[in-house]
Amino acid sequence: MAAVHTHEETGVRGDVMRDLTRRVQAEYAEMPGLSVTLAQAQRLLAIDEPTCALVFRSLIKRGLLRRTPQGRYVRG
Repeated sequence: MAAVHTHEETGVRGDVMRDLTRRVQAEYAEMPGLSVTLAQAQRLLAIDEPTCALVFRSLIKRGLLRRTPQGRYVRG
């Protein structure tokens, strides 16, 4: 049986993180002007704050998103 990897900060499994990351990327691809706060993203994705923050930090690190001074996440 394959090992299940979890993210230490949130306990979220690696495959779940990949799926959420892909889902966020798809949302921004479908709506290039999308601009959401972390709280709005949590509601959109129906996930908890730590997981949502982790997903968005990952996408920022990869240069796919950026956080505006107003706290909104937009395409990088």
